Amino acid sequence: MIWGIVGIAAFIIEWVTVGNLISIWFCAGAFAAWIAMMCKAAMWLQVTIFVVISICAMLIVRPLAAKYLRGNIVATNQDRVIGEKVVVTKDITPTSWGEVKANGAIWSAKEVNDEPVSAGEFVRVTAIEGAKLLVKKLNA
Repeated sequence: MIWGIVGIAAFIIEWVTVGNLISIWFCAGAFAAWIAMMCKAAMWLQVTIFVVISICAMLIVRPLAAKYLRGNIVATNQDRVIGEKVVVTKDITPTSWGEVKANGAIWSAKEVNDEPVSAGEFVRVTAIEGAKLLVKKLNA
């Protein structure tokens, strides 16, 4: 009966966390352990089967499933601005975002070390966070 409870609990957790592949492996392990229990296997063997099947299911199926469950990721090529040297068009201060011009487009920007940067200075783009660029002030 314990393997049925483990399997159902793992299924419920997986159902609640849709698309995250958290506990489906334990469902497979619990099912295999339940079969071992029905064959009158010793408890240590049931636990071993549960652990081995759960780990194998995770190692074999997860990479394949993650590839298909990743969703529709639309590449925008905006990440090509990362590492670029760009010009500040509106002052960046520790308390407010500024603006930079990158690849012909104006982006909101924040300096990663909260250093003030004046318009006309150059900065290096370190990352994209949402719709704003994180930039680092270039030392002269």
